Amino acid sequence: MKLRMLCLLFGLSSSLFSYSVNAEEADPITLKTLTDYVYSQHPARQAESSMDALAQSRADLAGKIFAEPLSLSVNHFNDVIGSGEGLQEWESSVEMPIWLPGEKRQQQNLSRHLAAELPYYQQRIRLDASAQVRRHVWLVMLSAVKVRHAETLRDNARNLLKNVENRVEGGDLASSEALLAKSHHLEMQSQLASAKMDLQKSLNQYQYLTGQQVLPDVIEENLPASTEIDKAHPLLAELEQQIARQRSEMANARYDNVQHPSLSVGVKRERDEHADPYNNSVGVGVSFALNDKQYQQPAIAQASRQLADLQIAQQQQKRQLEADLLAAMDTLKTLQQRQTLLKEQYAVSQQYVDMQQRSFDMGGVDLTSFLRSQEVADKHRHQLLQLEIEIQQQIAQINQIAGRTL
Repeated sequence: MKLRMLCLLFGLSSSLFSYSVNAEEADPITLKTLTDYVYSQHPARQAESSMDALAQSRADLAGKIFAEPLSLSVNHFNDVIGSGEGLQEWESSVEMPIWLPGEKRQQQNLSRHLAAELPYYQQRIRLDASAQVRRHVWLVMLSAVKVRHAETLRDNARNLLKNVENRVEGGDLASSEALLAKSHHLEMQSQLASAKMDLQKSLNQYQYLTGQQVLPDVIEENLPASTEIDKAHPLLAELEQQIARQRSEMANARYDNVQHPSLSVGVKRERDEHADPYNNSVGVGVSFALNDKQYQQPAIAQASRQLADLQIAQQQQKRQLEADLLAAMDTLKTLQQRQTLLKEQYAVSQQYVDMQQRSFDMGGVDLTSFLRSQEVADKHRHQLLQLEIEIQQQIAQINQIAGRTL
């Protein structure tokens, strides 16, 4: 199959490689290098830095000594607007919020889960890049098959036109047969021009996506050894990591909307109405919330709902992948069965064309009948070539559904 595809591509005159550089001087192009390029240009990679920043912010928070910023308060009391007896009082204190038991460790766990999410996110992006490469490579191949088929029809029509013109000159055929052959030749030229235009469109899209002007030497893939969807699939693995992170978020949610215990250290300086020297004192205090569980419940319930949504999404994604894979395998089996039948059908139609050719050469059938039989054989040949491409494309699609990146 590989040799057939390469011969097919190189048989497209210069349509596929007309703008390419010397392949021997350039670095080898593979499906992997194409995917690397598409992955590097993927817009979704812009979110990677923010994911790193989020994980680092949680780690930095867990590294703080106190649960919240320190607060400083300064108070002054004076009876100048009251009795005016000279009473003065200065008071200052520092509030130091204290971590709740287990809260700091939970922040560290959440930071680790957030950091671990990035590789799974990147793997999902690469899977999407693989899908884009596969789609555009095989679109080019399908367009190439149409061009190759159109070239064959054009060549056959040209040879037939020469044959008919010679026989008209020899008096074997009427001049109207030459007009019919010429009309047929012009129609085949028109079909070739249209096919080349479609191929160029596919090539332009391929070049825009991959930055390359030629296809890799090897584009065929093998069927996966296992046709089961497991948790290692990039889409499921990312959701599994998000579930682990959300569990950590839920454990951390019980610390939301909570009043942290606070240790305060203060200094008080005062003097009475007799203008005695200031009396200095130091105070230590502790404050903590009473019965604040009800204030924590909304955040816990919200985190629990988000966890349930992720678990549902994972199950739905797995079921969808399994259904898609089953349908893709059935499609592949159908294509392979059609290929077997088409091979037999093409052999029969080609044999019939050979018989019609001999009859036409001997004057047994007219040109219209011969063209009709040749059209059927050419149609079967094109369907067979296209089916070979579609089978390989379907194998690539199965690998995509199975989560195999390039």
